[in-house]
Amino acid sequence: MGVTSGNFYLNMPQMTENARHIMSYLIDKGWTKNAICGMLGNMQTESTINPGIWQSLKSGNYSGGYGLVQWTPATKWTSWATSNGYAMDDINGQLERIIWEVNNNQQWGATSEYPMSFKEFTRSTESPVVLAMAFLKNYERPENQNQPIRGTQAQNWYNMLSEDDGSAEVINKALAWAMAIAADDSHGYDQANRDGPDYDCSSLVCWAYYTAGLNTRPGGTPSTHTMYQVFTEAGFSDVTSGVDQETGSGMLPGDVLLNVQNHTAMYAGNGQVVQASSNEFGGITGGKTGDQTGKEIWVRGYYNYPWDYCLRYKSGGGGIATHRVTLLRWVPL
Repeated sequence: MGVTSGNFYLNMPQMTENARHIMSYLIDKGWTKNAICGMLGNMQTESTINPGIWQSLKSGNYSGGYGLVQWTPATKWTSWATSNGYAMDDINGQLERIIWEVNNNQQWGATSEYPMSFKEFTRSTESPVVLAMAFLKNYERPENQNQPIRGTQAQNWYNMLSEDDGSAEVINKALAWAMAIAADDSHGYDQANRDGPDYDCSSLVCWAYYTAGLNTRPGGTPSTHTMYQVFTEAGFSDVTSGVDQETGSGMLPGDVLLNVQNHTAMYAGNGQVVQASSNEFGGITGGKTGDQTGKEIWVRGYYNYPWDYCLRYKSGGGGIATHRVTLLRWVPL
């Protein structure tokens, strides 16, 4: 079943297929799954996630609402669609209109209750329930704003779509493996012997997702120089434009942070990264097997290496890992 569009109310299977399409489209644009589901919770009420529906099914009533988010008057969407070459019921065109609104500060009005910009909304890792309420108050602004059902619907979409693509299970397995390695001092850093029990920065991340079932070691363990291609071929998307590399805002647990020339780490959630950094002598090889300092493979607060890329497996959705954090800056030698 593909996208369904028309001047009628969609049933749940039809809404689900449209929701999957929206999720896939916006994840590739750097939106978080949380934000997409917050919006879907609103779209379900507004339009049954139907890009071709008129408000109250009154076809041709351009003073009423139309489309996924029920732009009112409908000409707000239809005039823009005509100018940009989209058919009225084009779901991708409507998503591009929303992206245009984000980039041009249109439609969205931050409130004291939800004082975030539209751009911040798209990157947010707040709960789908909170983001549904933010979208209700800041974007849709219906006369009756006491609609907690939109938050419930958002959480339902999050749960359903996480199960759909299997990303949460894969990410959680990879994170659990990496965190266990970091917590076990029998594993240290070494570039010459990097495929266990010691690892370097790239082999730690590659082995984490390899043990979770992905082909992130095709013909052997890649270095940071080739990880971008290896990981995108394994199902990761480049979501660099959708995150704030300085603060980590918009990153999800399991995201792979990559500096092509020098370093990689995995975002662990809660403002943390798990990484392999350097061996006990500050070099790259030699030394004893295992972690002699507690900081050869470890968990620390987020920092910007700087990263060239942030890569995310499918729609993301891993849990938040917790671990002792030592707030020291790692400096490559």
